[in-house]
Amino acid sequence: MNYKLLTAEGYQRLHDELDHLLRNERPEITRIVSWAASLGDRSENADYQL
Repeated sequence: MNYKLLTAEGYQRLHDELDHLLRNERPEITRIVSWAASLGDRSENADYQL
């Protein structure tokens, strides 16, 4: 089998990216989805439908 090794630097980059996604991106997305839910419609194109 052919294995690809993960260096300590590569591991740290992946760990930092995960930390950023969990601490920064996810709360922002949760806020946006909660706002959309408060409007009563979660469909993708709700703003464009008449």
